[in-house]
Amino acid sequence: MITSYRQMISDIQELLNFLNALGIDASLKSHLENDYLEATIFVENYEAGNHSLLTDQGRSALGGLHELFKWLWSIKDSESFNILVPHLRMMAESAIRINSKTPMINPVTGKQDDSTNKLIETIVAMFAIKVGSEVDLDDPINSSGGENPDIIFKHSGDRIAIACKTIRGTSSSALLDNFKSAAKQIERADCDYGYVAINAMNILPHQKIEANVYSDLFVPFNLVTQDIVELLESLKVDAKAELIEIFNNSKVRPVILTFIHSNTRLTSPIGHMSTMIKSTFATELIPDDYTGRDMELLSLVNEFIHNRL
Repeated sequence: MITSYRQMISDIQELLNFLNALGIDASLKSHLENDYLEATIFVENYEAGNHSLLTDQGRSALGGLHELFKWLWSIKDSESFNILVPHLRMMAESAIRINSKTPMINPVTGKQDDSTNKLIETIVAMFAIKVGSEVDLDDPINSSGGENPDIIFKHSGDRIAIACKTIRGTSSSALLDNFKSAAKQIERADCDYGYVAINAMNILPHQKIEANVYSDLFVPFNLVTQDIVELLESLKVDAKAELIEIFNNSKVRPVILTFIHSNTRLTSPIGHMSTMIKSTFATELIPDDYTGRDMELLSLVNEFIHNRL
């Protein structure tokens, strides 16, 4: 289904009105406000026929905010929705970007912004609210300081934890350190088992595809995911002993859930169309230990990301 730019900007305005009704002010010089302005200018230029003024930044902002709208609208009437409000408030005040690399500096405070790591937590929390019950979120302000997993919820009778990490570097040691930290959180948690989820959006080569137009969506998808896929595959060989040690507790499932999100354009009979490249994919780190139960749950995350639940 193709959504017009005019409908997208109308939906985004409804999103901001909804956030304001919750007491969340998106007009704090944050990227949420900046992206709304970029998206509005993009749509105005498109409708005026000023195609030379259409920017990749505006296209990414429009698509990213509309994704947030769709995710939130799918859960806003849930009984567990209010548990998400602190995360939404932090997101409105931080440097979070959905379709591109997030800067370390918060545009509101002018300081390094650890709260930008909360994007993946917010997305996973929305998923947990959608498919689960008894949802527990680590408070984004008064957090456990890395002691607890970010999200714990009940699904199919199991208490499941997901520990989220935002990746800013591509070294093997950085990835392994994040895996170790997440595994320890899951081991300590009051859960049956848990998963490590990584946000790869800050290390994706968005610049490779932003200005291009493609006829096949798999081409830009492969361009932005190739590096992270190869990195995870190389870890399975080069860091086999370390991975076995990290995932030696049966509560910590030996599979990594990777979130990717970007923006590009495709050819169509009605002209060039903006489209989102979004996915979550599971990487089995220890052979023969990835079960049907793992596959079923983690595939649901990808279904949620694509608004198919």
